[in-house]
Amino acid sequence: MSRMKKENGLLRFLISAVFFALVLTGCNGTRKYEAVDLSSETASEMSENGADPAAESTDTEPSGSGDADVQALGETAGEPLSADTESGDAASESSEMAEEASESEELSSGMSEAESVEAAREAAAAAYTAAASDDAEIAPEIPFNGHTVAIDAGHQAKANTSKEPIGPSSTTMKAKMPEGAVGTSSGVPEYEVTLTVAKKLEKELINRGYHVVMIRTSHDVNMSSAERSVAANKSGADILIRLHAGTMDNSSVYGALSTCMTSQNPYNASLHDKSYNLSKKIVDTVCGTTGTKNRGVQETDSSSDINWCEIPVCVFEMGFLSNPDEDTWLQDDGYQGKIASGIAGAVDAYFAEGN
Repeated sequence: MSRMKKENGLLRFLISAVFFALVLTGCNGTRKYEAVDLSSETASEMSENGADPAAESTDTEPSGSGDADVQALGETAGEPLSADTESGDAASESSEMAEEASESEELSSGMSEAESVEAAREAAAAAYTAAASDDAEIAPEIPFNGHTVAIDAGHQAKANTSKEPIGPSSTTMKAKMPEGAVGTSSGVPEYEVTLTVAKKLEKELINRGYHVVMIRTSHDVNMSSAERSVAANKSGADILIRLHAGTMDNSSVYGALSTCMTSQNPYNASLHDKSYNLSKKIVDTVCGTTGTKNRGVQETDSSSDINWCEIPVCVFEMGFLSNPDEDTWLQDDGYQGKIASGIAGAVDAYFAEGN
């Protein structure tokens, strides 16, 4: 009987021990589940609110706060980090996982910061450009000097071989817009060279206080010689400068020249003196600036570029694309700038005489 009582007592002790151990294990498991669940709920709530948990952490907390988050979650659930050996192991494992998560978050945060820095740099560059633009807009304008210049960049991308009279009421017909020359070395067409220089000349004249009328600003136009002259006549311009680059069968020919009407021109002879004066000043000044050969001023009554004009006009051949050297010069940005500067200087001299 005494032996049975001892065995029953031992059995009750073992059952009590097992039950107590199960209770402890269950409590530990519950606490760990609650800690993870809180984090999950937080992420879920942030997701429902349209926020990115990783981005939220990066934006609102300093780097390295992951451990503090896990510890706070454990403390909220009432889990002491050193309750017992099993609990300590679990806490250690949880801490390692938290550290890995923290490292991952820090890496993500680092990448986000790098991207943010790059974005900030781009924004700063954009702001600088905008500020520069604003400064340019509010910069004092150069006072208008009272003169307006029309510029016609010769030719266009597509020729127009239809015929038109060379002057008002003339029975002599010529192509409305013949095909221009092409650089013998560069392969660049005349219409591209003339517009490039025309835009440089426009800028140069504006910087000197002139109003400028550009007869064309792109290659994709269809304007005859007469139509261009009429456009200049109606623009209110005081003078018209028409830019060209010639071609010759003899590739050794180079240099610049100007063309205007004769003093007996049947259409606009009254414009001869001023046109000749303007033409001579342009060719002399440009040749002095660029160093190319000065071929002077030619007079003609057969040019539709001239005969339809009602204001003084200069048809300026900047050089010959058929000459390999001059073709190369005419493609050079610095050389083009010298041409523009020379023409603008000639225009200054022309108006300084009271024209």
